[in-house]
Amino acid sequence: MMLTETGTLPFGIEKDGAVHRKYTLREQLVCDAIEVFDSPDAERAGRSDEFFGVCITARKLSIEGIPQEEITTALVMGMRQTDFNELAAADKRLEEKRRTFRGAAEAAAKAPDSAVEVGA
Repeated sequence: MMLTETGTLPFGIEKDGAVHRKYTLREQLVCDAIEVFDSPDAERAGRSDEFFGVCITARKLSIEGIPQEEITTALVMGMRQTDFNELAAADKRLEEKRRTFRGAAEAAAKAPDSAVEVGA
């Protein structure tokens, strides 16, 4: 199951005469980091954690009305800081959702049988 977080960018991205604000952010996968280091951005991403984070965000992000292949590192870098801050907050909410989701499953697996015996 892939966890996602959806929301609305405060300012949005203008493209083809329209402003696109609704987004979905998904969990990071191992392939996201591999793709960054197989891309033209690899050298810069290796030198800068902040740039690496922007590259990862571009791979995890979907924006309603913008084709996935057009959501690039350059597009994310061209966002207003307020919009990027919204994505960072969404990523924190997603992390909490991930912790809660997985933690709940682990707790249920470790819980003793809840059956109650009734004595005579």
